[in-house]
Formats: sequence, structure tokens, C-alpha cells
Amino acid sequence: MYIHFESLSEKHFSLIFEWFNFPHVQKFYSLRSWTYEEIALKMRSYITGEKKVSGFIVYIDDTALASVQKCKILDHPWPDMELSDEIISMAAGIDFFIGPSIFLRKGLGSKIIHQFLSQEIWPFFDYCIVDPDVRNVVSCKFFNKLGFRMHKIIQTKDALGEDVELNLMILKTS
Repeated sequence: MYIHFESLSEKHFSLIFEWFNFPHVQKFYSLRSWTYEEIALKMRSYITGEKKVSGFIVYIDDTALASVQKCKILDHPWPDMELSDEIISMAAGIDFFIGPSIFLRKGLGSKIIHQFLSQEIWPFFDYCIVDPDVRNVVSCKFFNKLGFRMHKIIQTKDALGEDVELNLMILKTS
């Protein structure tokens, strides 16, 4: 099994469009139905650097199955995050989801995130932070199993402007 990460490009917009509209992705990640035009507008801002997020499509062999993003925490802080200056300056945040549901609960997520941390996070950062919705028990357990530890529950607004509690979790490089 060969896992690799391809930088997000316009050729991936149709995949993201399909995946954002899957019910399991909408539940905690995309949060609503999306049009292709909305996807293109959102993702283009990552490609141009207008939004300081690096997006990747995850492939296993030749099959695209997931999306992962990274950003500097300095560029995307949470309200009341209560992190030291050292952590803030040396931390990356990641977002991750598996698209097609046939790839869920097969142990692929752990392999993908371990490799992503090795290749894209640890060479540049000392900390990695994730922020799953506290209601997303599967995601919270997933990151805990990978060694992420709860730092704080953050009260904030989601992309739809709704109140949400996020489980801010931190992993330090070994």
C-alpha cells in the first residue's frame, strides 16, 4: 500500500465537491450542501495562498480517498486557546476527513495521519493541533489513539455561525 499526498489543484475540485456532499462529511466537516462553484471559490483561495492553508488529496496507490490540510496556528488561532507563545509559534493545525464511506473504519486514517505527520508536520513544527467537534466522538477517539491529548474545550462558532464546542487536542513531536 503506497500512501501519498498530492497538493490540492483545480483538478481535485470535483472530488472535493462530491466528498463535501457525503452525509458523514457534512455532519461535522462541511456542515451543509455545497455547489461546485462554492467549492471552487473556497479551494481556489487555498491554491492562490489567499487563505494560508495547504490542502492535499490523499491517495492510496492510485485511489483518491481523503483530504488533509495544514496551517500554521499563528495564522489561524482559536479564541481563548490558552497556549504558550512557544507552542503557538511552533505548531501546525491539521484537518482531515475520508471521503468515500467504503474507506471508513479500515485503519487507513491512522496510517495516513502518521505518514502526514512524518512528511508534512514534524520536519517544520514541534506541535500539531486538531480541533474536532466534541460531539464527533469518533474523531476525538481517533486523535486520542494517535497520541493527541486534550488541551481545552473551546467555545466558538462554526462555519455556519452556529455555537460549537471544539476539543482542542495537542501532539508534541517525540
